[in-house]
Amino acid sequence: MANGNEKLNAVQVRGRRALYGLAVTAMLAVYPAIVATDAIAAPGTLIPLSPDFDYSHLCIAPPAVPAPKNWSNWNGKSASTVSPDDMLRDAQTLFNPYSRFSRSPATAERIARYLTEVPFAGSGRALHLYGRILADKDDASLHGDEIVKVETDAIRRGTIEAGTFLGRLYREGSVVTADANKARAYLTAAANAGDPAADLELARLYFRNPALSSTPDESHVYLNRAVAKLSERLGAGDCSVLTAFADIMTDPDLGLDDGAGAAQWLQAAVKLGDLRAMSTLARRYLQDNDDVKRQQAIDLLRQASALGHSASRLALADLLLSSSPQGSGKTEAFNLLAAEADRNNPRAYEMKASYYRGAYGAGIDTGLELQALEKAAALPDANLRTLERLGMLYASSAASAPDFERAKKIFMKAVDRGSSLSAFELYRLSSGAKPSIRLEEDPLGYLQAAAEQGLGVAMSELSSLYSCGAGVEKNPQIAHAWLEKAAAAGNAGSLLALADEALAQRTDAGNAASVGFLRQAAEQGDVEAMMRISLSYRDGKGTQKDGDAAEAWHRRAMTADPAVATLAEARSLLSPDAPEQRDAVKARAILESSAPTGNPDLLFELARLYIDADPTLEPDPRKATSLFAAAAVKGSVPAMLRLVDMKVAAADGGGMDWQQWLARAIATGDLRATLVQAELEARDDRKVAILKSVLDRPLCSEKEQVQAALAMRSLPQFKQDYVNLFERVMAAPMRDPTTQYQVARFLLNERPAEKPRAIELLKSAAEGGKREAMREIGRMYGAGDGLPRDDKNSYLWLVRSARLGDEGALESLVKEILSEQSSLNDPTSGDAKVETLLRDLEAENSPQVASLLSRLYLRLAEGSPAFAPAAKSWTLKAASLGSGPAMLNVSDFYAAGTHGFEHSDSKSTEWLAKAAHAGYRGAFEKYAIALQIGFGTKADSEEAQRWLVRSTDRAK
Repeated sequence: MANGNEKLNAVQVRGRRALYGLAVTAMLAVYPAIVATDAIAAPGTLIPLSPDFDYSHLCIAPPAVPAPKNWSNWNGKSASTVSPDDMLRDAQTLFNPYSRFSRSPATAERIARYLTEVPFAGSGRALHLYGRILADKDDASLHGDEIVKVETDAIRRGTIEAGTFLGRLYREGSVVTADANKARAYLTAAANAGDPAADLELARLYFRNPALSSTPDESHVYLNRAVAKLSERLGAGDCSVLTAFADIMTDPDLGLDDGAGAAQWLQAAVKLGDLRAMSTLARRYLQDNDDVKRQQAIDLLRQASALGHSASRLALADLLLSSSPQGSGKTEAFNLLAAEADRNNPRAYEMKASYYRGAYGAGIDTGLELQALEKAAALPDANLRTLERLGMLYASSAASAPDFERAKKIFMKAVDRGSSLSAFELYRLSSGAKPSIRLEEDPLGYLQAAAEQGLGVAMSELSSLYSCGAGVEKNPQIAHAWLEKAAAAGNAGSLLALADEALAQRTDAGNAASVGFLRQAAEQGDVEAMMRISLSYRDGKGTQKDGDAAEAWHRRAMTADPAVATLAEARSLLSPDAPEQRDAVKARAILESSAPTGNPDLLFELARLYIDADPTLEPDPRKATSLFAAAAVKGSVPAMLRLVDMKVAAADGGGMDWQQWLARAIATGDLRATLVQAELEARDDRKVAILKSVLDRPLCSEKEQVQAALAMRSLPQFKQDYVNLFERVMAAPMRDPTTQYQVARFLLNERPAEKPRAIELLKSAAEGGKREAMREIGRMYGAGDGLPRDDKNSYLWLVRSARLGDEGALESLVKEILSEQSSLNDPTSGDAKVETLLRDLEAENSPQVASLLSRLYLRLAEGSPAFAPAAKSWTLKAASLGSGPAMLNVSDFYAAGTHGFEHSDSKSTEWLAKAAHAGYRGAFEKYAIALQIGFGTKADSEEAQRWLVRSTDRAK
């Protein structure tokens, strides 16, 4: 920077770089005498243009601005006793972000809007202010047409700044559609009228759009003009120009990046008490990860706060709470917030609400958050997000019991201010079988409005309604169009739906498209999408393999939500593209590692792996029951229904028995729960009534239609409904493998003539991962039933199905192998095939496989004693792996001394004890009797009674 005492003969620029950096020192001729603080600068005195120069003796303080009047009781429509000029002044003060009084943009808007309809000399300035206020809103783009209208009117009334403002809007293109030619026209007119801000805007326009320039130096020329005019203002005593110089030096739209030079100009302005410079410099200091700069920022914010600058007070409070939410900084921060709350600044209450919401790491207090939000919402400048959050709290039980009427009132207020989220919440609360609120208007109108305003979740919901014809005419094309719009708006659920849709094509192009959708959802923060992207990079599915990218996305997912991330990874292991890649052992291990998160979906999936058949896992029914109960307590309806299937007692069901869990599941409105209720209903008239209520539902998805149809299959009065539901499913494209399988079964059972179509659906379902379809295809190949006999394909499909845990496929495989032995004297002739099968299934230690082989060999041993050793071996193997029925068989065989077992009362009771302690119900009473009579063990009547009670409890 040039020395402050150097003098030049005129305002000069030594080349483009020098001007852009303002790194030269120019001399300004001061026009008529300027009164500084203590001295008068003589006419013609040359003043250096340098941040090192002391401008304090030149600065002329602007006239003091009086405090705005209290406009809280004025409705914005009735005539005011205050003069229009004074009203305009108050509106400008209330809108000014650097005012020393409390801001109220909402009040400023009310006044400015009123003044646009009042004839007075300053009406053009009122129009311009109103346009600026509209453009400052979060939803400014929705007011684009109105802004153009009022600013154009302001130009006609002689307000030059309106032309500059409108030109800037057309240049930037964020509020109105970008139009460089319109921008140039408005800015040129304003610049010619003498507005230096227009010169700067033209410099920016030509720098970013060089094709518009008539000369290569045009951007430079206008920047030079702007600097010259600003220099004249500085010479005339307007020291706010110093901050303007700082802004120019770091303006990317001028191609500038001189942060150090800008800081010097800001420091010069700070010395003169410039609030804007204090605030701007503080923000720049905070951008550096430097403790010294941070303290300098705090000092600046304290200085601005002492002068009454609201934004600096809030920024300082935020900084203090972020650094020390419970320490010494909290007291100072809360004092700052209290000072702003006394000025009815809603931002102070909003920051307190954020603090109590846990945003600063000081813990959560929803009650105090609610109180702070209520105070903020009562003020005219409450943030829309404040109203939305308050409505959400009223509608939930987070702080206390839900208050839906209050939620409705606050959401209505937010809708009036343009909140699409609130419109959606009003739709949600007023829809469904049991609406929480009543609206005078059709709730669908609120949903439509939210969707048309671009709210992704509303678009997604509208897509669902059109997809199933709920409240609107069914239209798959419109449904898909809204789904795509929701995805384009960043709705993660819609992006995932499109990803699955693309993946279902089972092509390279579909895989690539799926990855594209997943990437968008992941960037929106969807954890499932993050993990699926990680797996795509790992496996090279739909994209090139990239281990680093896979690890990075995996880390992001696990950091964001380890439960959801782990669940997504586990599901990929359980349902891989190729069944032979299934790894249930690893899936169960990683789910166990994340079980402490308490995620109900994760707990449910883990419970299934402890009870559902899988050739690579040892079952643990007791643990499965405990996990199902934990998931049900947290709201998992599938877990509730599994507890119903298991007929759990309250002691094992988390304090509720199966009937209570069924009632809880039904209360959620879940279709599956209603169908289970119908299945368990003993009275036919009640069963029929329940199923009729099901038919009154929309039954939107193909899965719901199939589930309802299957529930009605055995009842004659619903025969036509059963057929009609399947007809509905078949009338639309079927993408879900389970649906394809069920439709194939329907055709095989009801329309044998359409067997070829059924087989094609079975193949598609099998290729999509449906294990039951794999089993059926395998059996068809093996029997030559509808498909050419092919033992190799039969084996492959059955092994795939068995690998996924299908017991029917496993039984078919083992029966086929042992069928040869049933008519031969050599019981070992099938051993090699059994060993091959065990290797293919990775099932050497599978209780499921061992139990099946035990049952089949025992059956063979009844016809030929030669099979007894194999039967004994596999029965012991199954028992040692935890099979309850096998343990009882071993106990019985020791007691009787049959099937190759020696007679041993003690070993018999030992296996009874093992079965009982493993939780196998069938052993409880037998073990109690053995303890009672001392069979193979020491008699213990008290222990016998305990087991007898457990047996009775479980039988209820």
